[in-house]
Amino acid sequence: MIASRAMRRVGGLGRGLCVVLLAGLGCAVPKGFAVDGGPDGHPDAPSGGGNDDALPGGGSDTGGGAGGAGGTARAGTFNRTINQTLKPKLDLLFMIDNSQSMKPLQAKLAAQVASFIDALVDATGKGLPDLHIAVISSSFGGGGWGNVNQCHSGEHPGDDRGFFQQGPGGAGNGSCGMLHPGATFLETGDGVASANYEGDIRDAFKCIAVLGDTGCGFENPFKSTYYALTYAAMSKAQNPQNGGFLRKDAVLGIVMLTNEDDCSVSDQSLLLATTVNSVRDPSGLGALWSYRCNEFGHLCDGVPPPHEPPPAGGVVLNNCVSAENSGKTDPLVLDPDGKPDPTMGHLWPTVQEFSNHVRTFKDDPSDIVVAAIAGPVAPYKVVPLVNANAMMETDPAIEHSCIQTTTGDAEYADPAVRIKQWVDGFGANGTFYPICADTLKPAMVGIANKIHAKLVASCVVGNIAWVNEFNHDQGHQCQVTRARSDTTTGMVTTASLPECDPVNGNSPCYRLSSPSSACSNPAAPTLFQVCEDPTCMTAGPTTGNASVTITCTLK
Repeated sequence: MIASRAMRRVGGLGRGLCVVLLAGLGCAVPKGFAVDGGPDGHPDAPSGGGNDDALPGGGSDTGGGAGGAGGTARAGTFNRTINQTLKPKLDLLFMIDNSQSMKPLQAKLAAQVASFIDALVDATGKGLPDLHIAVISSSFGGGGWGNVNQCHSGEHPGDDRGFFQQGPGGAGNGSCGMLHPGATFLETGDGVASANYEGDIRDAFKCIAVLGDTGCGFENPFKSTYYALTYAAMSKAQNPQNGGFLRKDAVLGIVMLTNEDDCSVSDQSLLLATTVNSVRDPSGLGALWSYRCNEFGHLCDGVPPPHEPPPAGGVVLNNCVSAENSGKTDPLVLDPDGKPDPTMGHLWPTVQEFSNHVRTFKDDPSDIVVAAIAGPVAPYKVVPLVNANAMMETDPAIEHSCIQTTTGDAEYADPAVRIKQWVDGFGANGTFYPICADTLKPAMVGIANKIHAKLVASCVVGNIAWVNEFNHDQGHQCQVTRARSDTTTGMVTTASLPECDPVNGNSPCYRLSSPSSACSNPAAPTLFQVCEDPTCMTAGPTTGNASVTITCTLK
């Protein structure tokens, strides 16, 4: 969304007066704040549910919405009114691979849930953010075929269709008994509204996250997340499974746990045809195992991985990336009516399409943090493997890029080429950890710290004018006013906040720090804080709500 602006000249001053109506010129809304009268921030969501043709191929970064930079700040002034909530808001979506071999890895994740949650606790005394936590599986059927083993269409556990899971058992039928009736995801509440689960959030999170390992072996993490977010942007009435999860004024975190790369295909795809299980088949599909996803979904040094089995010892491939609709095709594959594959064997969505779609859910894409705990992308080695279900012929297979033995169960992962490429596309807001490890604590705590940094940073423009350009001790040319409303009495009190004086102490006050390591956007490098004490570490209002109006002159 492009910010609306009204400009007029101020006589004799040679500066423009800029009143920001919807979004500040380069000013990011503090996390946990919402612009008064701000935009909804998300286009009409597609209906989903299997009609890929109805889904957008991708979004665009239009910037300038709530929390966004919106362009370069010019000389003049900016005015901003924000609503200060008791806790910053965080919507967390976990995609958990529920295919075979994932049970020990899910257990490792569950063992570090407490460490993850603890890392989200605010050190200033505000406690946990206002959390929404949801879990989806990697199972989304077998494309156009309803009979792919363990991926049967329209039924759990092979086809969960991006719906929120409540532990093993499928959407709406999960075995986790900690959720209140009708709840499909966890809500901690904002300090006023209560939680929708019994017990501790750490136990409740573990309760919904351990999904088992009976799901589809052709993992669809991209497609599952694509649809999950689409549904989550709807109301509860529109989509009872996921509706009401996404909030426009919340930071969005997406975390994937999987030991294989993404093999998402559209509902019309014929790529996973079960009638073909041999490299000798004229269709060119090859063996019916995960290597088919590599052959059609990746390019290494610009070409698809080999269709024929390599010699003994295998072959190492380099510079492997997502094929992005430029890889191998399947023109000879026909459906029962004799029609060709409308997708030509390409995986869907592409990394770019998926990334674009994810970004549409926030006016400011920097309010999105993505992470994956998956297989390293190297080594990428193709090896010969005997196919016991194809008359013992030798077919190509991908060798695990990491192996770990912790509790007696062998843990392994394959190169997560597409997933790593997706994470890398989010720059500093993406983080990737190898899944083969003695413990997932470094990964879980690292991801939580990355997310937490987005919650505490409230970043605005850097060209705010000084009262005296030659004596910065006199502070900035800003006026900050805070109005508090008591939720019990309804009374409103208003007070002007001075700029913080580190020598004499004058809290409550506001502080501007530029440049700040907490602010990653070059257009908004200044950290804005309202401080309740000289250390700026004490929590803000503990009851009621507050609005803060900030007006500053720009250089």
